[in-house]
Amino acid sequence: MTNSTQFSPGQRVILNGAPAEVIKTQTVGEIEYLRAYIDGEGAKTVCLEDVEIQPHRSGIEELSNQRIDDLHPDHDAVSAQWFDLHTQATKLKLAHEQGQLLSISNSLVRLEPYQLDAVNWVMQKLRQRALIGDDVGLGKTIEAGLILKELAARNRADRVLFVVPAHLQKKWIRDMDRFFDVDLTVADRAWVDGERRRLGEEANIWNQDQQQLVTSMAFLRQDEFRPALRDAFWDVVVVDEAHKTAKRGESPSKTANMVDTVTGNSDSLLLLSATPHDGKGEAFRSLVEYIDPFLVAENRELSQETVDRVMIRRGKTDIYDEDGERVFPDREVNSVSVSMTHDERQFYRAVTDYVKNVYNRSEKLNEPAVGFVMALMQKRLVSSVGAIHATLRRRLDDLLDEEAETDGLSEEARAYLDGEDLDEDDKEHAEDEIAGLTVTSTDEQLQEEIDTLRDLVSLAEDLPVDSKAQKVRRFIFQLLEEQPDEKLLLFTEYRDTLDYLLEFVQDEPWADEILVIHGDVDKEERTRIEDEFNHGQSRLLFATDAASEGIDLQHSCHIMANYELPWNPNRLEQRIGRIHRYGQEEEVKVWNFLFDDTRETEIFEMLQTKVEEIRSQLGNTADVLGILDDIDVDSLIMESIENDEPPSATKEELEEMIEERQRTLEEWYERSLVDTSTFDAESRRQIQEVVDESEDVYGSKGDIREFFERAVEAFGGEFEKRGTSLYQAELPDGINSPGQDTTFGPFTFDRDFAMDHEDITYLAPDTDVLQRLMARVLEDERGEVGLKLLPFVDTPGITYNYRVTFEDGTGDVIREETIPVFVDAAQEDAQQALGERVVEGDSVAAKPDVDDLRTVLDAQSDLRTAADRYVSVQVNEIKNHLREKRQEETARELENLEEYAQAERERIESFIEEYERKADAGSDMDIAIRGQQERLEQFEDRIETRRGELKRREQVISLAPEVENYCLTLPL
Repeated sequence: MTNSTQFSPGQRVILNGAPAEVIKTQTVGEIEYLRAYIDGEGAKTVCLEDVEIQPHRSGIEELSNQRIDDLHPDHDAVSAQWFDLHTQATKLKLAHEQGQLLSISNSLVRLEPYQLDAVNWVMQKLRQRALIGDDVGLGKTIEAGLILKELAARNRADRVLFVVPAHLQKKWIRDMDRFFDVDLTVADRAWVDGERRRLGEEANIWNQDQQQLVTSMAFLRQDEFRPALRDAFWDVVVVDEAHKTAKRGESPSKTANMVDTVTGNSDSLLLLSATPHDGKGEAFRSLVEYIDPFLVAENRELSQETVDRVMIRRGKTDIYDEDGERVFPDREVNSVSVSMTHDERQFYRAVTDYVKNVYNRSEKLNEPAVGFVMALMQKRLVSSVGAIHATLRRRLDDLLDEEAETDGLSEEARAYLDGEDLDEDDKEHAEDEIAGLTVTSTDEQLQEEIDTLRDLVSLAEDLPVDSKAQKVRRFIFQLLEEQPDEKLLLFTEYRDTLDYLLEFVQDEPWADEILVIHGDVDKEERTRIEDEFNHGQSRLLFATDAASEGIDLQHSCHIMANYELPWNPNRLEQRIGRIHRYGQEEEVKVWNFLFDDTRETEIFEMLQTKVEEIRSQLGNTADVLGILDDIDVDSLIMESIENDEPPSATKEELEEMIEERQRTLEEWYERSLVDTSTFDAESRRQIQEVVDESEDVYGSKGDIREFFERAVEAFGGEFEKRGTSLYQAELPDGINSPGQDTTFGPFTFDRDFAMDHEDITYLAPDTDVLQRLMARVLEDERGEVGLKLLPFVDTPGITYNYRVTFEDGTGDVIREETIPVFVDAAQEDAQQALGERVVEGDSVAAKPDVDDLRTVLDAQSDLRTAADRYVSVQVNEIKNHLREKRQEETARELENLEEYAQAERERIESFIEEYERKADAGSDMDIAIRGQQERLEQFEDRIETRRGELKRREQVISLAPEVENYCLTLPL
């Protein structure tokens, strides 16, 4: 009969057929109970009389039921192949240690050393919270994706949220899928409605496990989500264009408040911005506070040391190769003047007069949406005859059809009017939709506008010559004639201009070489066009700003033309970034086509001159764009049109605004607060050491191929080589993705091969198929015990393959690894080096010596004791090393926290003292004093919470070493 004295805490048993671990025994009166943790069920207390309990026997103990004479390396009970499969699956499963980069094997992108340097810097931090401020074109998206993969490999990326400008959502979805096999879900209105129907109105749809979302800043900042966001938590939050979310002024924007909430409710945080500083201090400081609100007291200045702890920043001019040469070549930006004909000048003035009249009317009647439409019209006027003609015609048709109302606008159009960046195709649709907005107080005014539009459309149609189109055509002809091996990338902001230009040059001998990208070109076609331009015969790529992000042309092209300059200087820099990026070997040449003697040209030329001038001083284009970011160029131009101001007055006002911000920026550079760091030959050497250590962290590609082939065939599947680095498999049932058949491939284990062949699946270590196969192997009882006959083993023994894991007090895994320990039966001498050779070695297929086999089985208890003793020493050594490192890291954090706390405490106490003095003088200060005292109490609570978190992160907790599998190890 079973009684409680037979069991002790920690003992493994089989309870009603399920594996369980004893927690304790207890009695209630005369009834005996057992409390145990049952695998798959959790803790439960059961009456001993009512259940069946058997001792748990390890695989090696079960061998006593086998006829020893029958055992050999191919026997199912001790299969060497299954032992190796189990061992390899365990290695793939481990979270590994800090100091190794796991994302190298798990991503499908050509990695640059400076990008890996940023990833390593973030991953070495105590908390993975950082501002990545690399220059445009250096690959912040890639760095963020790599860090996400690092966190995912350590089981710290279950809940992920990307917060990005609306027009970049598709780019993030495309890049995360293409380079990192990460499938992001768009959190938009359709998703919200669907999740509320699925989970119920009361559920917090933002607070779910296994959720990887991307959403726009404009969508997430809506008031309806505020309570749910406060109660949600994410493992990883990534904020792109983070400068747009900074706090400015006394009343932060809805976007800033939303990001403050989301970043505060996250474990890991990446803020991405090429322009983190706008020439004012408060915005940059708020970004630092998103990373860590306890870094700088409110009445203290940011220091270089503080900024260096949270931000990594490299400019194009600061990255060098191993020979000390700058990686990025220079660039030269030129303007090409276009003189208008008399008819074109008259047309320009007539349209500008029309724009001014309607704009003035919209201002007087407080209809800013109509003023916005007029700004669009003025932009298109200086783009092309085709663009302004199409715009005028659409507006005329809209007014003749019916007067457009802002009340009936779509969500996208309203977002566009609110200043939200949209995808190019959404932007085009929004602009077309609002083109008919007008404001008239009488029918006569409406008819007058219709008559004016008819005249303007007629003037556009009657223009005999398009000077700019002719100049661009001559430029292309001359370029291809003089430099036939060169390629040209031509940008325009508007689809109407693109279509017009294509029609204008359709009879040219080089017209059939033109490739085209715009908002309606889908992902697959974009990829094909990019590949053709980079590697094919076509020498011309005409594009709208749909191609200004997400395509890389630096290896094939170094010449770019802008049919017109976008009114946003950042957009121009994004365009240049397609060819002025890592890998470009030629000087980049940019040609901007501008009409002579127009208000827009004078202002744009001044802006471009300023950008290049400040860039040459600071060495970083992004910083120049940062100080322009919150300057509303559109409004300045439209106000000058409205007030009939000469262009010189607008230029003077704009220069004054830029120079004020430039002075602040230069001061911050002098204090090294936003300075870029240098990535030189020594930096390359250091990161290469990390890369070398990380290269085969999961095993070589040959190891992974061997595991995959063996595992597929072990479960009855088939594996076939189809060519150099190319394979196909018939998978066992349940291994492929749900809904897909068992045929898998073609696929490869070679990263470089996969990057050169986009239609080939890359079987990375974290691929779902490989992960499911690994789980199937670990669930199988085979492989728990193996038998190997090895020529380098002199005496029989057992190899114990331990898994050792270390966590901090928050539950994050710090380090995880296997320690194979061989113990010989004669001397009970434990050896790790020989254990590693046993695990890696291939058994000879032969009959073992039965006496050797019986010897190790009889001695197994003593051998296990010796192995446990050895591994405990190793665990303590590792733990002491980790603890020393953690204590050093947290000591710095705690010291900084106490410094911050003291300064902030003194500041609040000074308010209390001041209010108490006023109270002593007779003022009623009770409410003010009580408010500051409550503020002080809340502050102390926050400090204590952070102090407790740091103490938990300081802890290094060793989980009990577990023997993953055993290998009976015998000499030949």
